[in-house]
Amino acid sequence: MSQNLAFTAGYVWALHFTPITSMPRFPRILPLVLISAVTISTSGCFLVAAGAGAGAAIAYTQRGASVSMPGSVDAVFGKAQSAFSAMRISETGQSTENSGTTRRLVGKNADNEITVEIKRSTDAVVVVEVVAKKNIVDYDKDYAKRVLDTIVGK
Repeated sequence: MSQNLAFTAGYVWALHFTPITSMPRFPRILPLVLISAVTISTSGCFLVAAGAGAGAAIAYTQRGASVSMPGSVDAVFGKAQSAFSAMRISETGQSTENSGTTRRLVGKNADNEITVEIKRSTDAVVVVEVVAKKNIVDYDKDYAKRVLDTIVGK
């Protein structure tokens, strides 16, 4: 009986103090993967922020496309007007808000109503969002991205 007790005590000690390197790989990596996934998913702008440092990275939004780009609100507004002309979008309205830190350009083509909103982010950077609305509930994100590509390329 004392042999069984010694075996049991030794077995429990071995289980409790088994080095982590002897564990299968999956349980060791799982916490790292979970922490990384939570960190990335809690930051909705992770991809946008990662690309913004490398240049003008266009990201899809719920209703269209958005980008952070260098320039003043007025300079980018001029680029948006040029893009409207190049893409044959008829301008139907424009507005300026918050003492010029936000400008909006609205236009229409055969299929969509296009809205370009330009907001100053810092003194040298603006955020441009383009929404191409087909009707009350449908949006054309791909067309919004093409308009934004044209604005960025001007």
